[in-house]
Amino acid sequence: MARKNPQTVRALTDCSYLPPGAQVPEPRIDEVDIPIASADTCMHEDTVCPDCAWQWQVDHLFCERFPWQHHPRPHDG
Repeated sequence: MARKNPQTVRALTDCSYLPPGAQVPEPRIDEVDIPIASADTCMHEDTVCPDCAWQWQVDHLFCERFPWQHHPRPHDG
């Protein structure tokens, strides 16, 4: 059976904030699913494609590979 390409990719993002009157930020890490788009349909803001993935990686820690990344092959021993 052929493997279907995922519609989203999961990532962690830092959503820490400074509550009113506080001097120390309140830590908050959110897990988000970012929709995957092709390079010709991606708006580079709400979706990720091979052309803009590097920009997303500045603020997000991706929990899985992008569908266009090659999986390493095990070495024959």
